[in-house]
Amino acid sequence: MAIISQEELNKIKQIQGKIIGFSFREDFEFIKNKKGEEGLRKIERALQDLGYFFKPDDIKKYQWYPWYQNILILVLAKNIFHWNEKVFWEWGRFNAKISFIAKLMMKFFVSFERLLKEAGNYWQRYFTLGKLEVETLNQRERFTILILKEFPSHPLFCRELEGFFWQTASYVLPKEGLKVEEIECPFQGGKVHRFKISW
Repeated sequence: MAIISQEELNKIKQIQGKIIGFSFREDFEFIKNKKGEEGLRKIERALQDLGYFFKPDDIKKYQWYPWYQNILILVLAKNIFHWNEKVFWEWGRFNAKISFIAKLMMKFFVSFERLLKEAGNYWQRYFTLGKLEVETLNQRERFTILILKEFPSHPLFCRELEGFFWQTASYVLPKEGLKVEEIECPFQGGKVHRFKISW
């Protein structure tokens, strides 16, 4: 039985845009952390079976790569290891912990307001597409809403983003009571990705 159907593969390959190499490498690092070297080999073999002959060590940190190939790795990992959505949320947290860009952000931004102000600029260091904006910041009621526009993706990455935003916010907000939820999603009939961060 095929790890991924031809129909799903064709749909993924239509996704436009590029992702920076070090983000690609962070994803391989998560797989290695969860499943070891043998887990990485399984992903490599699955990629080779689909005609993609690259390995984690081949990825150059500051080179741009097709975004759809990164999504393909998420889908292969889900299918090979039978991972549920919670693992992809954990994946996002892991990436925020080891991310070069997230560490750079935390070095300079010690307040949540400043972090939000610069979030869109830092998004563009990861992707060549998508616009991340702050729709609302309500300090009194302790929540903010982020909107991600013009970003073709995959439902698995939505869960990864929730985890990434949670981990990043946790550096400047109290972890107790911190929640991140996607409240609007194009895969659920929405027009944009809309995330609510509350604390």
